[in-house]
Amino acid sequence: MNMTKTSHPFFDGLKTIPEGKHKELQKIRNWLLTQPHLPTISDDFVYLFLHACYYDLTRTKYTIDRYFTIRSKTPMLFANRDVDHPTIQTCIELAHVVRLPKLTPDGYKVLMYTCKDPDYTKLVFADAVKGFCMFNDCALSEDGLAEGYIVLFDMKGVSLGHLARVSLPPLKAFLNYIQEAHPARLKQIHVLNTANYINHIMRIILPLVRSEFLSFVKFHKGNVPEGIPIEIMPKDYGGEAPTVKELDEESLSMVDKYRDWLKDSEKYQVDETKRIKKGSWWGGLFGYGQQTIPNNNNMALVVDGQQKVYLKDLQID
Repeated sequence: MNMTKTSHPFFDGLKTIPEGKHKELQKIRNWLLTQPHLPTISDDFVYLFLHACYYDLTRTKYTIDRYFTIRSKTPMLFANRDVDHPTIQTCIELAHVVRLPKLTPDGYKVLMYTCKDPDYTKLVFADAVKGFCMFNDCALSEDGLAEGYIVLFDMKGVSLGHLARVSLPPLKAFLNYIQEAHPARLKQIHVLNTANYINHIMRIILPLVRSEFLSFVKFHKGNVPEGIPIEIMPKDYGGEAPTVKELDEESLSMVDKYRDWLKDSEKYQVDETKRIKKGSWWGGLFGYGQQTIPNNNNMALVVDGQQKVYLKDLQID
């Protein structure tokens, strides 16, 4: 196998190899030999997909194909990954992106995103999503085969002006990637300090997501997420972890470490001229082609762990 100057997907290599999963690894390796359009990847990369898919082989094959296909066909989000580029530097100035140092009692990693500069006129949505994906790739590399992830979005400082800056093409591409291709076990998404205009945001998002994905999402009027011990939160939120600003500085140091690695990750592209065309049964098996996402207007959302509220009735005080 050709090795590049940097190691993907783990900068420092996968320190702990999953026990008893060599057969699954070999089956995916054999399958990859029949997929000439896909790039050559390391065993560590295969283990990342297997782990994210709970070692379900069918799901793993689908996720691998979608991962490289979406990233290849969405340059607005996955190309030109230069940390020093002015657009990425602007993203760094607008938001805090942090990893909490302690795990939840279930052993899950917690990622947190907060507003640093509330000036919405500086926001270019596609660039912000690109920066978000770059950070996520670095976090996955640092964490190895994480048991699961909980994501915290703090809406404090976010206004309707930010909503007006949202562009549909990058939003659709990002949600497609997160639902079908992101190689991580997403457990929960908590929205903190939920604004009373959240219903407007959800009406944009709902047509693009599946109901099972929405079941991960919980909204909170305050800044304390349900079910997460307060002590693992940053000091700004009443916890014992370093402040968000301090954790953000650690994230910037981590991203700096990954400068060349992020640029090098662009080489993992599909070659559509080599993709073997399959019959309709294959598409049905792996879900290729246009997918219909159900209308979720009557989807019940959870607010502060209380009785479920339907979107059409959702109001946050």
